[in-house]
Amino acid sequence: MNKAYFIDVQGTLIDDINKDPINGAIEFIDTLNEKNIPYVVITNNTKFKSEDFKKFLNDKGFNIKNYIDPFYILNTVTKEKRVAAFGVDEFLKTMVDLGYVLDYENPKELIVSIKKDYTNEDYASMIEIALRVNSIIGMHDTSIYSKDGRRYPGVGAIMKMIKFATNKDYKVVGKPSIGFFQSAKNIINVDFKDIMIVSDDMIGDLIGAQNLGMSSCLVLSGKIKSEEEILSTLDEKDKPNFVCKDMGGVLNLLNKGEI
Repeated sequence: MNKAYFIDVQGTLIDDINKDPINGAIEFIDTLNEKNIPYVVITNNTKFKSEDFKKFLNDKGFNIKNYIDPFYILNTVTKEKRVAAFGVDEFLKTMVDLGYVLDYENPKELIVSIKKDYTNEDYASMIEIALRVNSIIGMHDTSIYSKDGRRYPGVGAIMKMIKFATNKDYKVVGKPSIGFFQSAKNIINVDFKDIMIVSDDMIGDLIGAQNLGMSSCLVLSGKIKSEEEILSTLDEKDKPNFVCKDMGGVLNLLNKGEI
């Protein structure tokens, strides 16, 4: 039995198309609450302010007690307020609301979030800015962005492209950065070795968590549709401890005392 859980949101608790709760998701959170099992809902939400997105989830029927997203720790990673930020309009608005100044001519930092319809011109702008600034930041390091039933390059894939193009490294705010996981761990005061992480992102979430000593459960309700898509690409040490169709399967394992 695990002492605590980290639970992803998109593709794990809610679906990527209609944003509705996935089978077993509400019941899983309710069970953790009823049994007083520590947990943190960990999301790479960069679209809405933290309190607004948590309210959105609770309005969907969840009763989430502990929550964290990249905005919670953004100021521990960014050192400047004048930034060139890339992402959807809601992300840019949230950045301004948080006190950042958007400047694409003389920025101090490059900050990249997710967007479905980035163009080559956007990537060219990112590269040009990356070559000029001393600090390059990815809001998270996800491998794939699932939207409207399609799979697009995640922020992690984009950041690795920028790194390859410029030979300059970057920092990560959200998952799977050590700082993010450490901040989530501090909320519940449980050792990594006693935490199981549940997510639909093998590369962008689970492997990083496993490297810190956490156990893992991959759900096939989001970015990855079948075990065959991903498991054959992994070294044995990187494979998840459990694979479930969705949170209903995870709940079943919890109720049987297998996780």
